[in-house]
Amino acid sequence: MSTFVKIKPGPWWVVAAAALILAYSMGVRQTMGLLIPDISLSLNMLLPELSFSFAVQNLVWGAVAPVAGLLAERYGTARVLLVGAVLYGIGLVVTALAQSSAVFFIGNALLIGLGTGATTFPLVLAAVGKRFPERNRTLALGIASAGGSLGQFVYAMTLSLAGPSLNWSGTLLLFAGSTIIVLALAWMLASETKPSAPVAGQKLFDWQQIGAALKVREYQLLNIGFFVCGFHIAFISVHMSGLVSFCGLPPDVASDSLALIGLVNIFGGVLAGWAGDRWHKPWLLTLVYWLRACLIMALMLLPKSEQLFYLFGAAMGMLWLSTVPLTSGAVAQLFGPQNLASLFGIVMFSHQIGAFFGSWASGLMFEWSGDWNLAMMISAALGLLAAAVHLPITPQRLKLQPAVSAG
Repeated sequence: MSTFVKIKPGPWWVVAAAALILAYSMGVRQTMGLLIPDISLSLNMLLPELSFSFAVQNLVWGAVAPVAGLLAERYGTARVLLVGAVLYGIGLVVTALAQSSAVFFIGNALLIGLGTGATTFPLVLAAVGKRFPERNRTLALGIASAGGSLGQFVYAMTLSLAGPSLNWSGTLLLFAGSTIIVLALAWMLASETKPSAPVAGQKLFDWQQIGAALKVREYQLLNIGFFVCGFHIAFISVHMSGLVSFCGLPPDVASDSLALIGLVNIFGGVLAGWAGDRWHKPWLLTLVYWLRACLIMALMLLPKSEQLFYLFGAAMGMLWLSTVPLTSGAVAQLFGPQNLASLFGIVMFSHQIGAFFGSWASGLMFEWSGDWNLAMMISAALGLLAAAVHLPITPQRLKLQPAVSAG
């Protein structure tokens, strides 16, 4: 590990590296749903089957995230990121070359799920959080998180521009080549101090610490809220192409709308981080989820047009990943930054359980009802629930928990 720490990049260079790594990890993942119509035709897979594959991917990703966080705290962030990037790249290649639904499931649901879980927010943001004091930590987390939105914009636009010349398989191979981003930058997120070697008999999971965190009511409520965030993100990113197609609009509307969400959220994520350093984070989360519910209801009720989807993309972009710096910042405020990778990893698992249902159940609801209205109504209702659960987390309740933060 010493090779990773001979050169110590400054804190803002760490933020830049974190943003680019998240641009790859989240950008690829959040634009793959745009390929669903082509994959369905090529592999003769029905929407519920494809939805289930993406749902399992989200679940695997979520299950891996806290384990990857614990491994990063034990063996170093850079090592875990490198392993995750290799799995991610292999998964993209296997998925791209799949000729059957079984091979597609192995590549998309399992390998990409494993790779995403080991290269995503908990690990990356924990490395950032440790470099900044509380007074500007949430801003740094917001700037790093905005990298995921930047990636969504870049990969969605790449897909839109390359679509006429590349099929879905070629697009995924092109995405696989960009894995070099993580391989080149992982060292910058290495810990400033060498992780301590595990002692004999020491367990990976500190169940006492995890159990203590799970008993904290504020932590429970943050988990519930992030479950809803996962439902929203998966529903929109996986099914945007289906919704646009159902409305009789050109496919480019879906990719352009997702790209617009990513572009605007570059500013939305930074703004959320800036606001989180100045105002109470859970109440900002209440506002974000309430606005999301309003936007989803507006999308359902208003006449569908290209302009409506673009307006929805611009407005949703201000809210898209803005929950990440606010939620991770609240977890760091509760328990300190030292164990942020594992404790935010558990919150991320809750997010991905929500994403499982947002991907799979939404596809099933479309098959049952024949339109997307039921899925959108449930998504809006969950947004109101998430807005409500953050209200009890008052400034007095959001206090550092010594027993947990001590590790």
